[in-house]
Amino acid sequence: MELPGSAYLYTLATLAITYGGFAALFMLFRHDLDGRLAHYDAFVVRGVVQKGFVVAASAMLPPLLFYCGLPQPLAWRIACAAAGLLQALFLLTWIPRRHAVKDVPTSAGLVFNLVAQLLTAGFLLAAASGEFFAAGPGAFMIGVTLILFLSAIAYQEALIFLLRGDAGKSRRRATRDG
Repeated sequence: MELPGSAYLYTLATLAITYGGFAALFMLFRHDLDGRLAHYDAFVVRGVVQKGFVVAASAMLPPLLFYCGLPQPLAWRIACAAAGLLQALFLLTWIPRRHAVKDVPTSAGLVFNLVAQLLTAGFLLAAASGEFFAAGPGAFMIGVTLILFLSAIAYQEALIFLLRGDAGKSRRRATRDG
């Protein structure tokens, strides 16, 4: 017997790894002319790849637990708890790591995204507790899909920030050379 939603979860895991790999390759292609990645570039790549693995591991956990003999409700509760904890841990360590690499003000869009990601972690943990609503395929899939989509939006914010910095460097070079 197949766990309900397994096909969606496997597709989500594949999408998460593909997204992480593509984002990392893109950042490598845009590196500085001297062939080195800036610290912030490496930080962005690391975060995207880590988030891809968080989503992939989370998506593969419910079928694994079910195939190990756990009943469906328990498998979904454990998976919700694990995904929520991984998301919360990532966010709690991400903020100090970002400030250590790039001490710049956080944009309003990024703050909104971080709050939405934190709420997603809370949603998954609430589902795991079973106090407010039952953990199940719907709650889990919504939560893990949100993690991936919010990560993609955060990556786009970082990319816009990086490209604006490159545009500023290009304008300064053009003014200096022209």
